[in-house]
Amino acid sequence: MSKKRSKETEIEEIAKRAHAGEDVSNHFTGRHLAKQRISLDLPLRFLRLIDEECKRMGITREAWIKMACDERLRQAESRDLAKVS
Repeated sequence: MSKKRSKETEIEEIAKRAHAGEDVSNHFTGRHLAKQRISLDLPLRFLRLIDEECKRMGITREAWIKMACDERLRQAESRDLAKVS
């Protein structure tokens, strides 16, 4: 199992434990504390591609979107830090 896949599995396990009412706060760094629900309209073709990837990875659409956004933000943060150096 790849490192990325095992991390995704760990994330899903943490989510299941949280939904069951367990305290999972020790798994969080505080980077993303506040939440706000949004409504997002996406083209059906785009959603189908996302759903195919979710099925391949064995995760939910919501988890994939969060993961993709986090990856993109980390890339931008790294790029911005490199510009400053």
